[in-house]
Amino acid sequence: MAIYEVYSHPALLRYKTSICTKATVFLLIVLVLTYIPPLLVSYRSQGFWLKLSTYEEQPSVRFQYQVLLIAATSTSGDYVAWSTYQNFNNLQGTNLRIPSISVREEDQNQDGKFDQLSLSLGLPLQSTEQVYSVQLILTFSYQLFVSVINGSSPFASAYDLTNIIRTYQERNGTPRDIITNNTDIFTERLKTKQDLHCALVTNQSQHYFDVDVNITLSKHKKQVLPILKTWSFAMWRLRITNSAVFTLISGLALVFLYSWQSGVTPQAEQNGKVHILILSSWRSGSSFVGQVFSQHPDVFYLMEPAWHVWVSMYQNSASTLRMAVRDLIRSVFQCDMYVFDAYMPEKRNMTHLFQWSVSRALCSPPACDLYKREEISNERTCKKMCSKTPFDKVEEACKSYSHVVLKEVRVFDLESLYPLLKDPSLNLKIIHLIRDPRAVVKSREQSMKALMRDNGIVLNTKGVQVLDTHYQVIREICRSHIQIYETATQKAPSFLKGRYMMVRYDDLVLDPLAEISAMYKFAELIMTPKLKSWIYNITHGEGRGSGQEAFLTTSRNAVNVSQAWRAALPYEKVAKIQEVCKGAMNMLGYQLVESDKEQKRLGQDMVLPRKQYQFTWLPSKTTDKLKD
Repeated sequence: MAIYEVYSHPALLRYKTSICTKATVFLLIVLVLTYIPPLLVSYRSQGFWLKLSTYEEQPSVRFQYQVLLIAATSTSGDYVAWSTYQNFNNLQGTNLRIPSISVREEDQNQDGKFDQLSLSLGLPLQSTEQVYSVQLILTFSYQLFVSVINGSSPFASAYDLTNIIRTYQERNGTPRDIITNNTDIFTERLKTKQDLHCALVTNQSQHYFDVDVNITLSKHKKQVLPILKTWSFAMWRLRITNSAVFTLISGLALVFLYSWQSGVTPQAEQNGKVHILILSSWRSGSSFVGQVFSQHPDVFYLMEPAWHVWVSMYQNSASTLRMAVRDLIRSVFQCDMYVFDAYMPEKRNMTHLFQWSVSRALCSPPACDLYKREEISNERTCKKMCSKTPFDKVEEACKSYSHVVLKEVRVFDLESLYPLLKDPSLNLKIIHLIRDPRAVVKSREQSMKALMRDNGIVLNTKGVQVLDTHYQVIREICRSHIQIYETATQKAPSFLKGRYMMVRYDDLVLDPLAEISAMYKFAELIMTPKLKSWIYNITHGEGRGSGQEAFLTTSRNAVNVSQAWRAALPYEKVAKIQEVCKGAMNMLGYQLVESDKEQKRLGQDMVLPRKQYQFTWLPSKTTDKLKD
């Protein structure tokens, strides 16, 4: 049956609202976020298509302390030679001449990277010999720190092996970029070109051929990074229900693109290690403080690694050797034990390392399986059981600990350590240990002969060993303590703040647990119950310390040891010590005694609270005028 339309009426529904509503504001915000952020990103990233970007970096160039020298002494093939390679020296026979050599690497702008190498070499010659030509080979390590793999790139091409190898080759360049010095062959007479200087000098009855080499290392290497940044924007027709999702996507894209762009600049890698340098002087209780750190299960400890520098170059002064000491400290902190190649024989084991057996880390795995890390080690037992450990185990052990602690008595100023404090790869903190100079002298008298070589270096006697009978060495020690303390507390640069701690041994023996806990907190270490027990036992023994135990950490009555000078030293000696160290004693809180009776009055405390006392070492001429 058919149906007919009888009547129809269209219905029109109109919904009206004001333009000033939340929906309108939200729609405007979405429209702004749709167009403005992409334009800002494009502007900040130098356009939609960045084809090329450059990055400049100064390489880290390090002298490897490997030298090969051949000097022709005639035109008929006669020569003399020397090198740091023992096998080469063994082949030379009578042609071998051992030179005196001094090396200094300088960081002129204190940016943590060496800029110049100064090498001085004196080759002994017979009276009838003359140098006609010189061949000198020095080896360097050359390292850039920027990665050839862009780990933040979302593109697969960044991880393609072919691209990685090509980028690596473009980055490294050639070693000729590092050293631009050329040397002439000396024929009729000695000549000079650029930074190489050679001269023949006469020293009494023996001739020396001196070579001074200055090499500039601060060449910059340009890094070319191909970067492809493209964005394609699709114009989406949005509905109100999709606007929230699009806003979220736009925000995430903005964060991603900015983080990607910032990832182009390489950042210094942090390995998470804490580096502690204990600065002190001979016979100041530093061996005990070193053991306090050495016995901690998280610490890799070495005692006085700079001993190797001073023993190898004892003809020089302490100021001359301070750069070599600093470089060795830096390498050890970085667990780079190849630095000892310059100071040890090629075939060596762990026993060639100075006082290696006092390090609990070298008596524990992975160096040696004698003790567990949580156990307290014994020096004598370790020396007997771990003496055949290969030397490369030292580096392996160092890398396995979170803290590297070095104790040094051969650093006399803080300024030479500034490059280490500014090095981003080191998290360096300094503990400055001092002691009453009168107690130091009393302790030094028990080991006077053992300190004669070090005395000569401090006093710059050109290799002559001396006794410190006139207290010249103790004067230099007091002077260095003042300079270090003043630099760290009154003239501290910004990078030193919060990284220096001064500890008096005299306070340490009165309350060992409190002082050691404070040092542990400063070093980011935790005190364990076993360490507490060991510290109590080691500081509450019956012994007073003998000459045979001068360099050993044994159980003693620490308070009696610290006060032994009052009964052992005559007042005349005490008065002389106070005269040469008066300024240091006043600043660091040590009370002067005015008579023998006052010295023997043991109930009177000679250690006062530390106070701020303005003191500056006066020049010698001014001092003489004041005495007059």
